[in-house]
Amino acid sequence: MNVIKENILNAITIIIMVFFAFPKLTGIPRSIEGFKQFEIALGIPATFFRIFTGISEVALAILLIIAFVYKKQTLEKIAFAFLLITMLSAILLELLARPEPKLILVAIAIFLAIGAIYKLNKTYNNKTWYTIK
Repeated sequence: MNVIKENILNAITIIIMVFFAFPKLTGIPRSIEGFKQFEIALGIPATFFRIFTGISEVALAILLIIAFVYKKQTLEKIAFAFLLITMLSAILLELLARPEPKLILVAIAIFLAIGAIYKLNKTYNNKTWYTIK
């Protein structure tokens, strides 16, 4: 049962990452406008930051797929550490850089951060966090 739960969490993470990467990489106007807000607040060029973020999200999804297909636990740990850092950054950006934070995006980021913490804590508690397989 735990394996099924783990795979469901991985699948949900992959789907969410690809879902949010698509508008960034295809230049959907809503995404462009959102990143213009970040450009104003952070001084980072909106197009660069949008594409960088989209590529990062796709890379995370690919890492999780490769980890699943090839049973690479270390790669999965790296992916979930990357996810945690990404989601904490996303929460901070939403709350501090956007004039009107999108609470649904904050909620999704919190959900993914909790999932990442769960996965990282699970491997640590199983004493497998230091092994390379």
